[in-house]
Amino acid sequence: SASHAQGPCTPCCLMPAQHRLTRADFTRMRGFKRLNGRFFTLSFGTLSERTSPGVACVVSSKIAAKAVDRNRIKRRCRAILSGHVSQLRPSIVLVFVAKKGVSTASFEETTNDLMELISQVKRAIT
Repeated sequence: SASHAQGPCTPCCLMPAQHRLTRADFTRMRGFKRLNGRFFTLSFGTLSERTSPGVACVVSSKIAAKAVDRNRIKRRCRAILSGHVSQLRPSIVLVFVAKKGVSTASFEETTNDLMELISQVKRAIT
């Protein structure tokens, strides 16, 4: 039988390093605009120091008490967004904050919500 090696998580569920936000990016986000979707609230704006778009998915313990559930929601969010981040303007920063109900939403419902928020951002910025 084939043995499965226990190793580091495959990077499929990680956001590429150039698109991750640092603590400093979060502190500079004062005054960002917000958009509300069904399962996520999106804070967005521009940080002139950035050379590539930045994306973060935030899930509080109030929304999903168990770390397993929080991590699943974040992985889903990152998987959906990974193909769309490179299409954004380099200085843009997007922070998706999960809302109640996201833990029971299907992958399709989550995808639709995130895509709608991204299209609203594109309309608002251009």
